[in-house]
Formats: sequence, structure tokens, C-alpha cells
Amino acid sequence: MAYWLYEDGIGEERAALIERGRIVEARIQRKDGALHAGTVFDVKLLARSAGGHRARALLPDGSEAMIQPVPKGVSEGETVRAEIVREALVEPGTQRSKPPRLKPVPNEKPLRDAPRLIERIEADAIEIIRCTAAGADRLAEAGWHDVIEEAESGQVAFAGGSLTVSPTPAMTVIDIDGDIAPRLLALAAAPVLAGTIRRHGIGGSIVADFPALEAKADRSAVVDAFDAAMLVACERTAINGFGLMQVIARRTRASLIEMHTADPVRWRLLGKLRSAERERGTGTLGLDLSPAESSMLAAQPHWVEELQRRTGRPVAVAPRRP
Repeated sequence: MAYWLYEDGIGEERAALIERGRIVEARIQRKDGALHAGTVFDVKLLARSAGGHRARALLPDGSEAMIQPVPKGVSEGETVRAEIVREALVEPGTQRSKPPRLKPVPNEKPLRDAPRLIERIEADAIEIIRCTAAGADRLAEAGWHDVIEEAESGQVAFAGGSLTVSPTPAMTVIDIDGDIAPRLLALAAAPVLAGTIRRHGIGGSIVADFPALEAKADRSAVVDAFDAAMLVACERTAINGFGLMQVIARRTRASLIEMHTADPVRWRLLGKLRSAERERGTGTLGLDLSPAESSMLAAQPHWVEELQRRTGRPVAVAPRRP
């Protein structure tokens, strides 16, 4: 039986879909004031693209986004009601930001903030178990730390081989490597690839680099194994003679791997706050932070206040020397 584990953490919400005792989907949604998918607001139409099918739009906070399609009869400078369908993303390796993508919605649709993570998983109509720091760490028991390690390293191990997940500005590249025969390696990797895409929420264009297989029947068998395990709606190509297969999946937000790549300092800091909240004992609770983590925490004093409130202990920050 499947169920969600949900945690309302400091600075972020976390959730994991559990099937047969293990995590098949992991989700993190930050409480950082960013505009998340599902936000509905009024935007000002700016310059249209050359074809006229999309345009830049001015958001209420002064930033810009792309809206597509442009509503009929709406001129530049007019107001359009729109919804975020893809959140802003940071291009890996460049730190350039891709603006959100919007779609127009009827003016009758109410203005709203994006749903919280708890609201998103409630829509699945699956049992939700709310976890707190006072009880057992059920997320960890289900493999949460393993998922976090995968997101940080980009490495997913399996019997006979491993996947290396590398986000790039254009696509996510997943390399398959191992020390067993190419056909066996590809067949073993196919369901692991499908599970990794689902577990980490990888979307957009994905290119998997399987070992090259000469026989078309072997390549077809690998594709069949992938299809049988892939439970996320997608389109894919066949595996070509070089071992490459492209997968296109809906991309609404950054994958966990992209979240870590975009802001590793925030990632580590929120992880340390999660651990600190579970630390047993009395007296002052010390936080051993890097200089970058200390600076970020100083800019978010409410996180310290929340940690003190949740633990009932004063918090002292001990920044490490560079």
C-alpha cells in the first residue's frame, strides 16, 4: 500500500511517497517566497516574440517571465491573468536564471498563491502520515538520506553498475557505466533509470547513454524494460546504435539534483537544521556551520527562532574557519 510521509520543516516542506517500504518519489518545496507553480496573478504584457505566439510579461514583483500563448485581442501594455506552469530555474554551471513560464487563464479564475507541498500531495488522495522531530525519523527509515546523497553526488548505484546524473543548461544527461556485459548492464540499468527519473522529479529533456548494443533486438529489450518500469508520463525515442535514448517528461520545477546544484549552501544549511531539530539533549544547541552557511543563516534569523521554538533550547552558531 502506498502512502506519503510529510514533514513541515524549517525553511522547506518535504515529502516522500512510500511503496513497499521504500521511497519512489521525493519532493522538497522551499518556503523562500519564490513564485511556485500554480500561482495565479495579473501580469502586464510586454514585447511579443517575432512570431507573436509568446511574449515577455512583467510580474507584480518587477521580474519578467514568458507567457504562451498570447491571448487573442490583447495588446502590449495590457493586463493578463496568468498561471505559472514552470518555475524559474537556474541553469547548471552558469548560474543564469531561466524565468518562469506562464499560461493565460480566464479572468474569472481567482488570484491565488501556489499550493503548498502538503496541498499538492493531498490532491493525490493517498494516505498522508505527518512526521515530526519528536518521533522516529520515518523519512530516514524509508531511505531519505540515500535519496539526499544521490541528489548531492549525482550517483545512483545498482548491482553491476551505476548512473551518473549530470544536469546541463540544455538537458539532463544520465550516463550508464558498469563492469558487466553491455547487454546485461543495459537491461539492469533500464528500470533504475526509470526509478531515478521519478524519485528525483527529473523533467524536461533527458538523454540516457546506455552501452552500445549492435543487435536491434537487444536495444528493443532494453526499451521494453524501461517502459515497464517508467511510471511517469513521457515520450521517448528508441535507443540508437550509439546507445543514446532521449526522454521528454513534463518539467514543472527543478529536480532534487538541480536544487542541490543551484544552491548547495542552502541545501546543506537546511539539512543541518533538520538534523539539529532532532538532536536530543538539553542546554544550548550548537550549529557547526561553514562561513557561507553562517552568512545565509544570519540573513534568515527566523530560521534560528523557529529552531529554538521547536526544540525549546537556545541556539548558538559556531562558524568554522575557511
